[in-house]
Amino acid sequence: MTVLSKLDNERFVYQGERSRYLTFPLGGIGAGGFAITGAGRLVDWSIRNRPGLQTSNGYSHFAIKAERDGKVLDARVLNGPYEGDPTGSPGMRRFFDGYGWGANRNALAGVPHFESSVMTGRFPVADIAFSDARFPGTVGLTAFSPFIPTNDRDSSLPVAMFEITVTNDGDAPTDYTLGATLGNHGCQNGRHAFTDQAGVRSLRLTSAEPDLAEPERGDLTIATDADDVDHMDYHFRGQWFDDLNLFWREFSQPGRLPARHYDRPRSNRNMFDQPEHGTIAARLTLAPGESRTVRFAIGWHFPQGAVYWHQQATEGATAGWRNYYASQWADSAAAVVDAFGRWDELRDATFAFRDALFSSDLPVDIVDAAAGTMAILRTATVLRLDNGELWGWEGQFKDGGSCEGSCTHVWNYQQTVPYLFPALERSLRDTEFAYNQLPNGGLTFRQMLPLGSGFFPLNPCADGHFGAVIKTYRDWKISGDTDWLRGHWPNIRAAMEYAWSPDNPDQWDPEQTGILWGRQHHTLDMELFGPNSWLSSMYVAALRAAAAMGEALGDADFAALCERLGKAGAAWINDELFANGYFVQKLDLGDRSQVERFAGASGKVGVIADDFMQTYWSDEHGEIKYQFGLGCASDQILGQWHADLAGLDPFLDPEKVASALKAIHTHNFRPSLVDHFNPCRVYALEEDAGLLIADWPEGTEKPAVPAPYSEEVWTGIEYAVASHLIHHSFIEEGLDIVRGARARHDGSRRNPWNEFECGSYYARSMSAYALVNAWSGLHYDLTGGEIGFAPKALGRFFWSIGEAWGDVSVAAGAVELRVLYGRLDLARFTLGKAHHSFDQPQQLTAGSIIAFTLDNENIQPIQEVGHGPA
Repeated sequence: MTVLSKLDNERFVYQGERSRYLTFPLGGIGAGGFAITGAGRLVDWSIRNRPGLQTSNGYSHFAIKAERDGKVLDARVLNGPYEGDPTGSPGMRRFFDGYGWGANRNALAGVPHFESSVMTGRFPVADIAFSDARFPGTVGLTAFSPFIPTNDRDSSLPVAMFEITVTNDGDAPTDYTLGATLGNHGCQNGRHAFTDQAGVRSLRLTSAEPDLAEPERGDLTIATDADDVDHMDYHFRGQWFDDLNLFWREFSQPGRLPARHYDRPRSNRNMFDQPEHGTIAARLTLAPGESRTVRFAIGWHFPQGAVYWHQQATEGATAGWRNYYASQWADSAAAVVDAFGRWDELRDATFAFRDALFSSDLPVDIVDAAAGTMAILRTATVLRLDNGELWGWEGQFKDGGSCEGSCTHVWNYQQTVPYLFPALERSLRDTEFAYNQLPNGGLTFRQMLPLGSGFFPLNPCADGHFGAVIKTYRDWKISGDTDWLRGHWPNIRAAMEYAWSPDNPDQWDPEQTGILWGRQHHTLDMELFGPNSWLSSMYVAALRAAAAMGEALGDADFAALCERLGKAGAAWINDELFANGYFVQKLDLGDRSQVERFAGASGKVGVIADDFMQTYWSDEHGEIKYQFGLGCASDQILGQWHADLAGLDPFLDPEKVASALKAIHTHNFRPSLVDHFNPCRVYALEEDAGLLIADWPEGTEKPAVPAPYSEEVWTGIEYAVASHLIHHSFIEEGLDIVRGARARHDGSRRNPWNEFECGSYYARSMSAYALVNAWSGLHYDLTGGEIGFAPKALGRFFWSIGEAWGDVSVAAGAVELRVLYGRLDLARFTLGKAHHSFDQPQQLTAGSIIAFTLDNENIQPIQEVGHGPA
């Protein structure tokens, strides 16, 4: 195992005040899951195809007891101190649960637990060390689910895996029992069955209710591959607190657990709506100084999802979806058996990814941001549909998704999926073009479920619409799959033609100028009017991408048109939209006609002309509302950011780009928000640092009613701006912003693995992965087998592209490229301005190493393809 530096270890070790808000997600991509707190509690059970934040699954937990000579020395749940509000925590019932009823009973605050717990959280793995002077031994727990870049199937396994290591630090042999208790989530009338097959001892929990609706049907399994196992199929069926009361008395007495099994359905329901529970326990004897690790796994399988958030009216549409994981694993028991059968394989690849990222020479703040936001993929923010397609919410409310439909203007920002799981990212393009594109070419910005059940009823948003084209170019270059691109080319053409189409009610660019002039919806949830660098730069980047794709596919005339418009638009932005050292919106805020011409235009459901004018025109101030004007917007050159990430040639004046990026840092970044006025949502406050959505520097006039959210701080935009600063070698300015964002999520103030905006686990924050590529200077074009780097410093850096990932070490005069997983066909390697083309593509697989010497711009391989440790 790679040993981290002292600095890295300190950052990712959470204890004391920094353990207050820890919840570390476990689960598969699109499979839902739950989380483990810094104290080892199992919370946020989101396994039934919707979020379940701040929920428990009964009193599911791990516990341990120590015995010697037939006497119990000590017994404790494998939890640290209670981290909730002792006055009361979220609960299910009015009485005996919730605020005003004391500490949450399901958190087992009233059961003996360890006096200390310390979490080391390095996504995708969490380690918790428990200690207590009263317990005869030491205990450590490692929790993970498979998370293997480029392997989206195994990374979607609906299983959480646990390794619990016990050490006898005494001077006499000691017997230990490790108990794993699982609630039958949402089910008071369970059917629990123990099996012992192929070395896996498992307890499968399902419902005995005869008339469940299809979305309610499913099962859970808890299992171990320990040799000596007890199983209590059911906890006592009683009222009040009988189940936990009797269980703890039975667990903490000497000897084996009593086997309890019920053959009949339950008739006396628990008055607290508590699910039924079962326990499986591993027994082991340790000599003085001996350590042993016991493995447990929890699996779940609820195959049918329901569209619970609105009614589908389309005739013939089924109101739901079937989970991808249901096509791969027959039930939770099958998923758990697969996990045990390939435990070392899944573990090794998951831990290899962790070690490659966390032991790299990337700045610790970049690693923290990138890894912390990856955790979103393990949560109910993400679904995988019938055929494996990715679909996402913007984020999560407590018990439901926040803002449906892989919202393009939000998911535009995330950069984690295209590099770590590129096939999943391409599925977003596939469904977007298949189900979001209107007959007139416009791309709606929310995808309705079930797929094909209709279009979202608002006009396309400009940033999301053009982002689809740019991302298609990027995904083509990442995959190298020109046939895939060719299949989408008619959709891409139609999307670009929509910009100047007479069927576009928003009149974006009817005269084909390369600039957006009309009404432009966007991620701030309102409309901009007239030319602005933010959305026009997205348009220009899409034009440049379309030109390159059209040329590659032989559509020369359309490619030439897009190239011409792209050049004209770029020139206009450079010449007309640069003022005060940054790029702006060019609009006379007093020109009422800019709004009036759209008052009767289609596309705003339920908004009549008078309502539209009242929304966007202020008679009191004589101004158009919700605009930037001469403000400094953090997203002002978002299109250039996308272009830089995708490898498109720069189109804005480099000196003006540099000036604009420095201006964003100067005007919009606040090292402290103590005196900052924010009437909106408060995501950062007091001593927090943060980057504002927009600011109006001295000498400019802030509109009377400015663009919504302008005073807020969004991590998704912070990371985008920071990575753009770093890309353009403004290192300290970029790191300022990243440090500020991650200091807010250090465990003492907020959860390191939940960056929120419109809800928890917000997708936009996955823009943080762009920081990794900005620092290493990753360049790629797998249509020609090319990969390269231009790092900001010497060192070893993580990379992931196409079907492979690994690291690259850059030292004075020497470079070494290593593949740790997957396959990479390498035809050309670049380092800065130096490059080397191979006579034949090099087929690199896990363990392959190519070493180069570097002399100015001359780079030569000294080892064509070698193999080191994979």
